[in-house]
Amino acid sequence: MSTAARIGGASSDIPDDFVEIVDCLPSQIDRQLGYFGQCRFVTFRYEPRAEDVMWTDERSFGISTGAWQLFHREISSLAGLYDVNVGSEQQVAEHVLICDRVKLTAYFAPRASAEGFLARRREVLPNVA
Repeated sequence: MSTAARIGGASSDIPDDFVEIVDCLPSQIDRQLGYFGQCRFVTFRYEPRAEDVMWTDERSFGISTGAWQLFHREISSLAGLYDVNVGSEQQVAEHVLICDRVKLTAYFAPRASAEGFLARRREVLPNVA
């Protein structure tokens, strides 16, 4: 059985290399990390060149202002338990936190896989710009 099937999503929804976070995250972590968009999926990682958190959704990307402390305290420490690298002052992120804002679930995923997932969603979403 695929990981996606075990976590209740269709395999077309969630890639097999996304690992669901079963530990508790703070309420509205997406908002606390500086994301105020409307997309269903949004990723977060620490960007050392910006010295802050970068987010990417199904439409655009941005840098949070001042979310780095919360990110390091809540996300980086949790990432260590899952043996993933979401970025630090010394290291570029190999993984991201990805939040499903509809199902209220979160995953750690390889950065390239998450970027591909968002790109595929961009192709099927209606253009409302």
